[in-house]
Amino acid sequence: MAQILSGVLTCSRNFCYSPKTDGRTRHKNSTIRSHPPNGAGGRTISAASHTLFILQLAFYNPPLPLHEEAAMTVATTIKRRATSRSAWVLPKEESCIAPEEIWSNKDMDPTPREYRTWTSWTFFTYWISDLINPGQWATVSSFVTLGLTWWESCLAILVGGFLASVVITANGIIGGKLHTPFAVTSRSVYGYWGSKFVVFSRMVVACFWLSINSWSGGVFISLMIEAIWPQYRRLPNSIPESQGATTQGFLSFFLFWLLQLPFVFIHPSKLKWIFNIKAIAVPIVALGTLIWAIKLAGSGASEALSNPAGRAAPGAPRFIAFMYSVTACQGTWATMSVNVGDFSRYCKKTSATYIQIVVIPLILTVLSIFAAITASCTAYVYGDAGSFYQPYDVTALWNTSAGGRAAMFLASFVWALANVTTNITANSISAANDMTSLAPKYINIKRGQMIAVTVGVWGFAPWKVLATAANFLTFMASYSIVLAPLAALMAVDFFVVKRQRIDIYQLYRPHGIYRFTKGWNWRSYVALICAVAPNMPGMVNAIDNTIQIGNIKYVYMVSNIAGDTIAIAVYLLLNRLFPAEEAQVAVAVHDMVDYSEEDRPSSVEEEKTDDQEVKVPSTV
Repeated sequence: MAQILSGVLTCSRNFCYSPKTDGRTRHKNSTIRSHPPNGAGGRTISAASHTLFILQLAFYNPPLPLHEEAAMTVATTIKRRATSRSAWVLPKEESCIAPEEIWSNKDMDPTPREYRTWTSWTFFTYWISDLINPGQWATVSSFVTLGLTWWESCLAILVGGFLASVVITANGIIGGKLHTPFAVTSRSVYGYWGSKFVVFSRMVVACFWLSINSWSGGVFISLMIEAIWPQYRRLPNSIPESQGATTQGFLSFFLFWLLQLPFVFIHPSKLKWIFNIKAIAVPIVALGTLIWAIKLAGSGASEALSNPAGRAAPGAPRFIAFMYSVTACQGTWATMSVNVGDFSRYCKKTSATYIQIVVIPLILTVLSIFAAITASCTAYVYGDAGSFYQPYDVTALWNTSAGGRAAMFLASFVWALANVTTNITANSISAANDMTSLAPKYINIKRGQMIAVTVGVWGFAPWKVLATAANFLTFMASYSIVLAPLAALMAVDFFVVKRQRIDIYQLYRPHGIYRFTKGWNWRSYVALICAVAPNMPGMVNAIDNTIQIGNIKYVYMVSNIAGDTIAIAVYLLLNRLFPAEEAQVAVAVHDMVDYSEEDRPSSVEEEKTDDQEVKVPSTV
């Protein structure tokens, strides 16, 4: 007791009771003052009261060890977050462009000049990282199952890749000029509030493919473990067959998720080394797989490549298979067509984006050569192309010897690495940006990535999707019938309707010139509906082929081309008949203009910045 009182007396010289601070407030001097509940003023307490306070502090409110205090703080935070929405509110960040009453954050502001560092080489290396992945390999290989030869599959990729690159490059130029994120740029087309649907659509697709790629990465983890411990394949299964997965599959999926998690929260600029490893290792694995497949086919390789067993009949059947393949290639990259501005906003010069129109079809075609030839040869040997179009299905065939298992381990490691980098660049960052735009008061980039990598990965239950709902995968691939017109409308609005003249200050104002009708640009949504409607029967038929839709299925065969054409035509017509004159500006405002308070213009002025004329409105 004496030791306790001695310690408390020592502490009492530096602490006093205060209801505002849970009973303990440190003071610089030794005068002990009590604070009334309202916190106004105080009085010097007597020795008796002081002694009573010491005893209360000793017996009823003892100091906690630091680790226990930390645990209580964490527990309190969790309780508040679980019971109060206000506990999730982020500190309001000061925006350099958004009005004071609008909740925004720095991630939504135009990119500062010091961060505009992307060059043509940056785009080249980015697309190498993004395009070369197991999903793209599987896409090309699946064309062989439709009855195309290897070179027809490559041609379909070249055509589809070029068509996709046109839209990607166009929207990339927009991001390079405005330096605003896609979620903000889209307001000039769909309206301040109407753009939310566009952003939400892109976010859902990003989370979906983040989930699918993570499950695919888990399969490669299984192969890596099997290469070292073959008994892993015989891991007892306690998961019901109806779930579409096994205990081994769930464990590998979880392991891949854990390995991927740290990389998601590291800025891509600090992961340059891992992207460089992928850029070197994946082509080596692809070449090795190609050599193995040709050697496997042996003397039958020539026949496998020139006249495969499942060859589509000449004429209409072959043309239909080819156009379905072109559309599939376009659809795969419809998501990047929409939000490429999230990356091109970091351009040093707008011209840096031009390289994409060449790089995208070129890289896709090179990869498709390896994938298509491998698929053709394995289909010739094993008789079922549909069983070996995934890279992990091909890699699993090497588990026949010690050397084969070593190759299986290395190839699986490289493909898993490819999935990680694709998830970082194309999925997690994009989804986080979209969430930040949808709820800036509650979500920043870090929270967005956490939601994407947890709820986004596990919420879609990819094991169920891939195992028992192949038609749902078809539906998600068919979602490009919405995304493709969305991207096309963004490009045609900027280059044709707005004539490359946007006022970026107005993009951040709910009641600005891009409000249109109650925050929605009805012209763009009418055009979108007109583009999607003819493709809906084909999408339904793709999900359930027992539903007969007649010859309209041929529209769905070229769904992206048809959708883009219809959307553009309707949108231009509506803008001709019902022009949104309030959204037109005489001179572009494509960058931030800094003024001191005394120099800030009170009326519309015009000035020259670099080689571009910029109108500075009084609302700046």
